[in-house]
Amino acid sequence: MSRSKHLYTYLGVLLFVLLLNFWLPRLLPGGPADFLTGGSEDGAIFVSEEQRAAMLEYYHLNDSLGEQFLSYMKGMVTLDFGLSITYKAPVFDVILVRLPWTLTIVGAATILSILIGMLSGLISAWRYPGKIDRGLFLSMLGFSAIPEFIIGMVLLILFAVNLKWLPLGGAETAFLRSDQWLDHALDLVKHMILPVITLTISSLASMYLLMRNEAIRIRNEPFIEFAAAKGIGGRAVLMRHIARNSALPLLTMIAIRIGGLLAGSVLVETVFSYPGIGKLLQEAILARDYPLLHGLFLMLTVVVLLLNMLAELIYPYLDPRIRVEQRGEHS
Repeated sequence: MSRSKHLYTYLGVLLFVLLLNFWLPRLLPGGPADFLTGGSEDGAIFVSEEQRAAMLEYYHLNDSLGEQFLSYMKGMVTLDFGLSITYKAPVFDVILVRLPWTLTIVGAATILSILIGMLSGLISAWRYPGKIDRGLFLSMLGFSAIPEFIIGMVLLILFAVNLKWLPLGGAETAFLRSDQWLDHALDLVKHMILPVITLTISSLASMYLLMRNEAIRIRNEPFIEFAAAKGIGGRAVLMRHIARNSALPLLTMIAIRIGGLLAGSVLVETVFSYPGIGKLLQEAILARDYPLLHGLFLMLTVVVLLLNMLAELIYPYLDPRIRVEQRGEHS
C-alpha cells in the first residue's frame, strides 16, 4: 500500500473517531445539567436555576444537535475545546496537568514490558521445545487472560492492604513532612510501583509471544546453523544473531502497545486513584463533561494514530525486505 493510501486511511479513521467523539457522550443517559442538579426536576441542588441556564447557553446545550455538531467541529479544527464543565478551566490546561502522571507510569511500564518480554521470549525460544518454554508460554497466556483491573485489585489487596508495604492509592502522600527531595522522590516511586507493575503484566504477553515466535523462526534459519558450525558460542548466537534479527517486528508491536497501555491506564488509574489521564477520563464520563471528553478522546486517538504511522515509516528502514516489497508494488 502506498503512503498516500496509508494517509487517506489514517484520515478516514480520524474522521470516524471525530464523529464518534461527538455522538457517544450524548448517547449516555443524562447530561451535564443532570449531573450538576443531581437529576432533580424541580430545582437545582448544586447550582441555581440561573447558573444552570447560563451553563446550557454557554455550552450550546440548548441548541439543536446540528448546531452543536458545527460548534464541536469548529472547536476540533481550532483545538479550542472550551472550558471543562467540571473544573471550570480550559480543557487543554486540565489535560496538561494530568498528562505527566500517565506518561510516567506508561513509559515505565513500556520499558519494563519490552525488556522482560524480549528476554523471556528469547529464553523460551532457545529452550524450545522443553519444560522452560512450556512453563513460560502457559504463564504468559494466563496473564494475558486476566483483565487489568483484576490484576490491580489483587496487587492492591496483597501489598497495600495485607502487607502494608505500599500506599493504597494516589500519586503522592498529602502533606508529606520532609524538605528532602529524596524523600519526595521515593514517595512518588512508592505510589508508582503498583500501577506500573499492573500495566507491565497486562502488556507482557504480547511482547513475549511475538519475540518467542520470531526467535523460533530465526533459530531455524540456515545462517544460525552456519554460525554455530563456525564454533560461535550459544550465548553469542542468541544475542548477536537471533535477538538482533527477532527484534525488528517488535517495533510495530511497541507502538501498538503504547496505545493499548494508554487505554488500559483508564482502569488501572481508577483502581489506584492515580491522577492521570485515565482517571480524568473516568471523571469526565461520570460528570458528562462533554468538552473534556472531546479533548481526551481526540488526544488519545491522535497519539495512537501517530504511533502507528511512525512505526510504518521507520520499519522499512530497519528491514530491507520491506523496502524491496514496497519497490515491487510501485514498479
